[in-house]
Formats: sequence, structure tokens, C-alpha cells
Amino acid sequence: MNTSGNLVSAAGLSNNTKFEAGMSKLKDFLGGRCPRCGAGKVFESRNPYNFSKMLTTRKECPNCHLDFIPEVGFYWGATYVAYAITVAFSAFNFGISTLIFGFMNSLNFTYVIVNAILLLIFCPLFFRFSRMLWLWIAHE
Repeated sequence: MNTSGNLVSAAGLSNNTKFEAGMSKLKDFLGGRCPRCGAGKVFESRNPYNFSKMLTTRKECPNCHLDFIPEVGFYWGATYVAYAITVAFSAFNFGISTLIFGFMNSLNFTYVIVNAILLLIFCPLFFRFSRMLWLWIAHE
């Protein structure tokens, strides 16, 4: 413990400081910002539902010049992340449907249609989340 009563780690940072740094990183990640500086935006458009610019990723960070597309096909790995997210989302939907309607009532065509509509609605968010996760993993 230090004099203010906070626990101090071996690196000399208090637990509050680590928490604040972690929350800052999470805010940068969810806000679509650069993994290095946290200031530059990764995507051209802030709105994920702007379909004309949904797929447009900046070439580099305008602030620290980190290359957002380091090689051709860099984001192919993000498709696996997006697949895992959609499978988890569908499993979650099925679990909620089972809790509300029962197992046998969840095994019908209505669940498939509702899940497909929800996946279409959330597709731009899953796309951005998977690309951001792939970029942050590569640059951490």
C-alpha cells in the first residue's frame, strides 16, 4: 500500500490507475480509435450504418501514422472473428428463446427468421467489432 491507501503493483501503478488505463483502452477500442495513440479514427465514417462507407478503413492513423492495413489480406482473419461473434450471438438468441418459450417451441422456423433479421440488423456492428479486434490483437 502507498500513503494514500491504494494498493500498488510491482510496476508501481495503483489498481485505480490500472483500471482507468484499461477503461481508456476499452473506450478507444469501442470508439474505433487507433490501438497505438487512441486518437485517430480507424474507419472513414463514424456511423456503421452508412453503407456507402461501411467497408472503408483508413490507410493509416492521422495522428501517429500507424498503418491500419499493413499487408494485403490483413483483415481476412477478422472474418473468423466475425463468424465466431455471429455464432455466439445466435446461440445467445436461442438460449433466450428457450428460456422464454421452452425448448420445443424454440425449434421452429420463426426463431430462424427472427435470428436472421437480428443478424442483418447487427451485421455492420459485428463487422466493425471484428475488424477492430483483429487490428488491436495485431498491434498489441
